[in-house]
Amino acid sequence: MTSTAALATAVAVLRDVPRSVSACRAASDASVMEWLRLAGEARRLADAHLALAAGELARRSDPSLGGAGLARREGARTPEELLKSATGATGRDAVVAVRIGRLAQTEDSVLGSAVAEGSVSVQEAEAIRAGLDGAAAPPELVAHATELLCEEASTLDPDRLLKRAREVRDELDEAGIAPREAVLRGRRSLRRLDLRDGMKRLIWDYDPVTAGVVDEIYDRATSPRRGGPRFVDDEQKGRAEALERDERTTQQIASDAFTELLRQAATIGSDVLLGKGAPAVRVLVQATDLIAGTGHGVIEGSGEVLSIGTVQALACAQGTQTALIDSLGDVLDLGREQRLYSRHQRVALAIRDGGCLWPGCERPPSWCEAHHIDHYVRDQGRTDLERGVLLCKHHHLKLHNEGWQIRRREGRYWLHPPPDRRRAAVSLVTKSRAIREHLSRRRRASA
Repeated sequence: MTSTAALATAVAVLRDVPRSVSACRAASDASVMEWLRLAGEARRLADAHLALAAGELARRSDPSLGGAGLARREGARTPEELLKSATGATGRDAVVAVRIGRLAQTEDSVLGSAVAEGSVSVQEAEAIRAGLDGAAAPPELVAHATELLCEEASTLDPDRLLKRAREVRDELDEAGIAPREAVLRGRRSLRRLDLRDGMKRLIWDYDPVTAGVVDEIYDRATSPRRGGPRFVDDEQKGRAEALERDERTTQQIASDAFTELLRQAATIGSDVLLGKGAPAVRVLVQATDLIAGTGHGVIEGSGEVLSIGTVQALACAQGTQTALIDSLGDVLDLGREQRLYSRHQRVALAIRDGGCLWPGCERPPSWCEAHHIDHYVRDQGRTDLERGVLLCKHHHLKLHNEGWQIRRREGRYWLHPPPDRRRAAVSLVTKSRAIREHLSRRRRASA
């Protein structure tokens, strides 16, 4: 049976599978989850077939063939245009399918082979390709990195896989961090548009360093409305509660806050924004690297890397704060014993955890609360760094309301499910790229 005949049979079978809202509602939770898994697998395989055919379409539509190319003969200017009309794909999906299909046409392409085998989806392959793009490293190292990322694809969605691939690219090509950083900074822009009804519109593309300032201000202004921290000091508690009751939309609150910020500039008060003081970019860097002028820094929260030259410039302008990290990646205890974690302790938790520790959550430190892993009253829990972790509001409430527990064993945190759920405990991994790199360097040094 040919591939097209087999695919036609598979489509016919899939077409006969019942599809109804009533069937969905009658299914158990386990059945719904299995339904999702199988539908995802069907989509993965269908996308692989689409990419393979798109690659062949691109080969038969090579510009060198001129009007004799398949796309031109079918009345389309490009293979992507023909793919859109033939399959109903979006422009972006067509571009990705053709690009990954072309890789599959290359015999020695690790990504192309993985897609053809069905072990990596087209979206995952595109994330790996885009993440590693531009890495100035020997081909054999790039191929090895691609193989490792293909293995990690089974546990990461395409968005997280893209971030992971970019981390690997920076490890392979540390010398390229500064040029890539310069490219991003060169793309920064702020444009004003005059709309026909009298409104104005700003379109602001800003680089990772600028984001360290802008995003913090945006989070201060809107986080109570967007699921940010519930536990703030007394000075800010009233402001947070007022924001939750505010009749304005979150976008209107942000607009008004930035307007007031521009009006008052550096004299902005805490009645406009949650928190106070001039926002600063917090960059994590090895002290030895900062002194020697080698390596790179990592922006807290976003995980974006900065060249050591930019880090030194920021240190010169804003100063530095030393955090001692032990062999387990913990920031050493600051020795404060109080009910709420102090500002300095929250900084230490942000450095260590890098955001919400719950598996799969991407909330940055500014959106997180400090959770005592020991109940403060029942267990007489101490407000020490090793007894606290960062959790976003959603997962903090989930933990307390559903009976989850976080425990620390041998320097690692483990998430234990409620007693009625038969699941194994899950190891919680820091979201801080800087801490992961720090531990990796220590392991290599001791090997």
